[in-house]
Amino acid sequence: MASFRKRGNSWQYRIKYIDPATGKPKEKSKSGFRTKKEAQIEAAEVEKKFYLRQHSVIANSETILKDWLTEWLEIYGAQCAERTLFNRFWYINNHIIPSLGNYKMNQLTRIEYQKFINTLVEKGYAKKTIQTIHSIFCTAINKAVELEMVTHNKYQGISIKVDEEEKINYLSRDEVEIFMDAAKKSPYHHYIIASILLRTGMRKGEMLALKWEDINFENKTISITKTRSDNGVKKPKTKSSNRTIGIDNTLIADLKQYQLWQKKNKMKHGADYHKSEFLVRCPNGKEIGEYGVNKTIDSILKKANTNLPHISPHGLRHTHAIMLLESGADLKFASERLGHSTINMTADVYVHITKKYETVNLLKLESYLS
Repeated sequence: MASFRKRGNSWQYRIKYIDPATGKPKEKSKSGFRTKKEAQIEAAEVEKKFYLRQHSVIANSETILKDWLTEWLEIYGAQCAERTLFNRFWYINNHIIPSLGNYKMNQLTRIEYQKFINTLVEKGYAKKTIQTIHSIFCTAINKAVELEMVTHNKYQGISIKVDEEEKINYLSRDEVEIFMDAAKKSPYHHYIIASILLRTGMRKGEMLALKWEDINFENKTISITKTRSDNGVKKPKTKSSNRTIGIDNTLIADLKQYQLWQKKNKMKHGADYHKSEFLVRCPNGKEIGEYGVNKTIDSILKKANTNLPHISPHGLRHTHAIMLLESGADLKFASERLGHSTINMTADVYVHITKKYETVNLLKLESYLS
């Protein structure tokens, strides 16, 4: 049974209970209520939880969010990939904790959390970034629910409304010509990076993991069986990403020229030439990493000396897919070549292209029937 008393200008409740973990008597108290009625309402909720044996919820209700988020990262961080852990650490320490860290687990309301999300929108963060932050926070709260630190996750279904202009991350046919002309005027290893990404549609990490043994010049194919990041080499993300794709005569010629270029550089640098098993390398044999590929594409765009859209290496993958579809390739072929898990995924990503050609094909059908 709760007891109440007035302390100065505010009210306090006190509840005595037996801790089921130790069998010893304990006391739960809270002050600062403006009226006795307010204290009675909250005390009734706490007693209800005691009755339902939710002692751990009550014990953890005073936990500060930043303490739980830090503990969650330490305990469960090892269960995810290094890049995922890095992203979680970054967003938690640079966005979530600075804004919400000092709230108690039971204190942060849905409205306050919505205000936090709205602030991210107002600051101009991309919708995908905000969704990532929200997902990380909800994952941590869901674990707290599982551990009976809180009763439920009240932050699910939060509204994230971002009016984003469609960002262009691909090149048109004319822009591809300008881009590749600039690539040809760049160092040869820059050109080969652009050529591989544009003519295969493979992901940046898949290209970085390529070895010469993955190229079959006779059959004109490339086998994509792994991916490489700054954290090392690992298997492709999905089963469908493990694939062998055909390559055109232009890329075959480029790769043969690149192989000869590497041999000349090896002779030129002699003992100073770096040994590596990977295909994409600098003139001195050093491996190129993720950041190096980004810098390469940026360098080519600058060399183009015209108003090309600023695309990422992944933008060349998009460009390849769009050129495939525009040239008449069907969705199944494009999906398998890109290593998508389903045709639906390809259709969803390139819906603007598929809708365009749906109209064209309907007009063709109408003409045929007429």
